[in-house]
Amino acid sequence: MDIEKVLAERHELLERLRDSLQEELLVAELEEAENENSPEVLRVVFDEIGQDNEEGALGEFFFMPPLSEEDTVQLFSAVITIGDSVDKERLPELFKIMSFINFRIPCGGFCIDEEGEFMLYRLTVPLPAGLGKDQLYDEMNIVLTNALVSADMYMDLLLKVNEGEDISPDQF
Repeated sequence: MDIEKVLAERHELLERLRDSLQEELLVAELEEAENENSPEVLRVVFDEIGQDNEEGALGEFFFMPPLSEEDTVQLFSAVITIGDSVDKERLPELFKIMSFINFRIPCGGFCIDEEGEFMLYRLTVPLPAGLGKDQLYDEMNIVLTNALVSADMYMDLLLKVNEGEDISPDQF
């Protein structure tokens, strides 16, 4: 695998995805990699996610950087930030509810970042390195859609727990 060629193809596919989302009137911007060890990231604002959520969510979509020319798998990630302030006192309850949710969903998972500030849904999918451009683009769309549906399904519940509501697993 020629890493420069792979990175150029990924850039082209992220641009194509950005353009497609912008056609749907979503705010979508492609940000260059900060350095050679970080990915180029497509950031998308989802205004109409969650039923009770007025703030929307931020989606970030990217390929993990290739490790070597011999890679046979490429990783495509979707990260949906559903909350940008976590009540530290609610962490045990949030982790408990996230555990119950993560057990139920078929892929990806809800988590809180290392600093304990953001609630996220994260889905990373391994894809064959040899996929053609159109196939890879289709897979990127599937990952984006699955991440968005999963985040949408449970974000209101998690935001309520973060705001102090007591939720039992039988309520979802």
